[in-house]
Amino acid sequence: MRIRSLALIAIILTFLFLISCAPEPLSIGSITVCKDVGEDYSPVNPTDEFPPDTSVIYISVGVNNMTPEDKITVTLIYMETGDEIKTTDFTTEEAGSGYKSFKIVFDQGFPAGEYNAEVYLNDEIYEMVRFTVK
Repeated sequence: MRIRSLALIAIILTFLFLISCAPEPLSIGSITVCKDVGEDYSPVNPTDEFPPDTSVIYISVGVNNMTPEDKITVTLIYMETGDEIKTTDFTTEEAGSGYKSFKIVFDQGFPAGEYNAEVYLNDEIYEMVRFTVK
């Protein structure tokens, strides 16, 4: 009887250990529209409003537990026309957490109006952030 109880306890403890060692799934901690990013791609000068002569806008995404099997996608939509301006995918070769940034460039400056940046996590919409050029 005592041996069965010890075996059962050992099985339960092993199961709990295996569960605690399982990798956490990919998650997004933050999505920030900003004027620039730091060396670690963290947001610098966050804002949701840009002047019309702006030629570069960044979307900084804080990710947790990204693996080489994961993908983050940002699609920029110009809401005045409904046109998709740009779609960018990000994957990684090494697992980890940190910031990823998406740089959107319009050499002639962004047209005035409303924009949506749709952020996808493994091809499923996660969140939309909005910004304005005026």
